[in-house]
Amino acid sequence: MTHPAAPTRVQRQEIALSAEAPDSFENFRILVHPMFDLVRVRAEEPFFAHASITCLPDVLLSRAVGAGARFERDHRTIARSGIDDILVLTYLSGSFRCEVDGSVRMVAAEEIAFFDLTRPFNIQTDRVDNISLHVARRRLAELLPSVADIHGTVLRQGALRDMLLAQMRTCHALAPRITTAESPSFSDAMVQLVAGGLQHAKRPCGSPTAHAGLASLTDMTNFIEDQLARVDLGPDDLARAFGLSRATLYRLFEPLGGVAAYILDRRLNRALQAITAPHPAHPRLKQLAHAVGFAHPTSFSRAFKKRFGMPPHAVRALRAYPEDVQSTAWRQAMATQLARLETAQNVQAQAMTTAPAAVAIGH
Repeated sequence: MTHPAAPTRVQRQEIALSAEAPDSFENFRILVHPMFDLVRVRAEEPFFAHASITCLPDVLLSRAVGAGARFERDHRTIARSGIDDILVLTYLSGSFRCEVDGSVRMVAAEEIAFFDLTRPFNIQTDRVDNISLHVARRRLAELLPSVADIHGTVLRQGALRDMLLAQMRTCHALAPRITTAESPSFSDAMVQLVAGGLQHAKRPCGSPTAHAGLASLTDMTNFIEDQLARVDLGPDDLARAFGLSRATLYRLFEPLGGVAAYILDRRLNRALQAITAPHPAHPRLKQLAHAVGFAHPTSFSRAFKKRFGMPPHAVRALRAYPEDVQSTAWRQAMATQLARLETAQNVQAQAMTTAPAAVAIGH
């Protein structure tokens, strides 16, 4: 008599870096290197970190507790990693300080912050106690008018905040039981709630026309994505295509920094994604400039350097070093970094009387 095969569980990883181990900070720095440069807040205090990571389709769920640190993501980090996910972050206790576009704000416990990983920011906390989601950009782009204006958004209260927070907690609690067959449904539910929370946080309160404006903005941002290669793409094209006055068009794009600024931002982000994509062959920079709508390679290089802090050829050079550049997907980067930590954690485990420092689940 044959028995049905046991269901396959989703991939999970548990990491424990002890305060007693001298290399815990360095190992944690290696772990987060694909996404952040890590700075120690209090060098005199022992450093520790515990994290559990669950890989779902297009969503990576992480639960972390640890000593205080400063997490920095600048243009160089963005360029070397190529990661373009959306980070959804909430602290279950305590608070954190974040700096976005030169603005500093505090995010209290159970408030939910959203960060665009194609843009610089930093986070500082006296103690890590959080749940986070790394959501594939394309999944949110399918549901939101634009993902370009969400950077630094904070959902501070309301039923949608409570529902998303509860969903993140529940998913973490159920993670050891989630099968690969069930995982797409978990991801879909999570992405829908993230999109709903973001729309609520960005929608002007009490505006009866907000929904209609957002819907038309969705169509226009999709139009821009399709037409980016056109050098002459501009406000007049959108006004004609959607039958809008220039005043209405500018009002809709005001939260995104204006029509021209939004188009330029999308051109440069697409170029960055092309340069950092994990392919053995890349287009010549002159070809890439034309492909994203720049008439001249020189103007492309100048705009790229202003946006990312280095010219495109320097970003491409960074991509030549596999030990420094992992992939365009955070989950792939995490897998590589976890493999690096395995030997170090085994050494720690031999010196400790407690449970082993690293336990792989679901492999």
